[in-house]
Amino acid sequence: MKKNTGIIVIFWAILAVICTASCCVSKKTQHIISDGIIYSQKRTSSEKCLSVRTLKDIYKAKPYSHLRIHKDIIFVDTLVVPKDCELYFDGGSLAGPIKFQRTYLSGKVALLESTLSGDITNSTFHTSWLCHRDGIKDDAAIINNIIEICDSVCFDKGTYRLISLHNIPFSDFTKSNRQSVLSHIGINRDNVCLYSDSGAVLISSLPETMISIYSRPYSIDNSVQNISIRGLNFCIENDGKNFYEFKHTIKVVGVNGAYIQGCVFNDFWGDAICLSHYGDTRETGERSRNSNVAIVNNSIIGGKHHSNRNGISVINGKSVLIEGNIIQETSRKDMPGAIDIEPNNETNTIVDIKIVNNTIDRCQGTAGGICIHSNGKGSKLSNITIENNTVTKSTAGIAIVESGTNSSSGYTIKNNTLEGNKNDFFFYGKGESKNWVVTGNKYKKTNSPKFGGNIKINNLIQ
Repeated sequence: MKKNTGIIVIFWAILAVICTASCCVSKKTQHIISDGIIYSQKRTSSEKCLSVRTLKDIYKAKPYSHLRIHKDIIFVDTLVVPKDCELYFDGGSLAGPIKFQRTYLSGKVALLESTLSGDITNSTFHTSWLCHRDGIKDDAAIINNIIEICDSVCFDKGTYRLISLHNIPFSDFTKSNRQSVLSHIGINRDNVCLYSDSGAVLISSLPETMISIYSRPYSIDNSVQNISIRGLNFCIENDGKNFYEFKHTIKVVGVNGAYIQGCVFNDFWGDAICLSHYGDTRETGERSRNSNVAIVNNSIIGGKHHSNRNGISVINGKSVLIEGNIIQETSRKDMPGAIDIEPNNETNTIVDIKIVNNTIDRCQGTAGGICIHSNGKGSKLSNITIENNTVTKSTAGIAIVESGTNSSSGYTIKNNTLEGNKNDFFFYGKGESKNWVVTGNKYKKTNSPKFGGNIKINNLIQ
């Protein structure tokens, strides 16, 4: 009996040494969450290896701790993650309201059916951590939730159904202002980047704007800055039976620094991309301005029904680059066309617009290809460059309508290729304009530029 007792003592002594050695690997705390219980492993030789706590004891976790999640956990009350904590997902998930406090997420993150607040420290939030991506359940509210807590959002492969509408946070917005930026996804703060490298598709069947990027009215000097949208695919389920002129895929209202690149637009209600405003009038003055905007290398396909307004519209813009886009089959016959530069009135700014290296094909509309329209309410346009574009099989290649009496200036129309259009060039209007360069363009000579109406152009170089 004593011999057996000695063996047992030796066994427990060896076990204690092994346990102590394993606990001394790191001085950091690791919590293992399992079945609603937290096992806190202190990993020091001076403390017990395991202590059992309830889920609420997560609040007592020390800063810089590591919480390992390997079971699915659902909770009702808000889970407040300790400051500077790492949540490592190891086959488990969290579901419920969560407040992050400089939290880092790692592993196969799964925040199923969660509502998030606070701040995460990951440089990028992956939509697969939270979104459904099945093309059926609504992902719009989830995407808006992510944008509130993280600047960089990577849209992983999948189909994102947009149903609900963005909650506009500004209580001082008038009803008309709210309507101007109502959309499924809303961006109203600086330095937000939405991107995809894996073919993410955003779809909607509802006549609403997909994404609005907006500032407060009358805050031109304090506009939202540095917004990037790239690599996303947008698809409106438009059967051609209805037309919603003012519901766009991406709408920009009062932004300084926006970059839209490498996106695909398949069908749309109003415009694929619209640089818009708050319905500014002579009485309100200019309440917003879009500055330093680049729309580059996008594919814009209006669809076989042509049941949309324009591919790209600029109603208000300063220093805008429209380059390398492919635009096909856009516009109803009573809408302008592929690219439309058209201020509504004298409050809208149109300065330094470059339309270069775009390919436009089979676009309907009154203009079809590229249209510059200075309307009859006194708007002025200056420094418009249209260069190295190709426009084919459309209503018109390049149309410029000067129906205002005030003077616009600085048009450069150079080295464009215009083929198979009903009219390659169309110039019409009244009033005065100055400093035009129209040179190096390829088109049928029988379709030479004709300046109709009472327009007077001072200093025209051909």
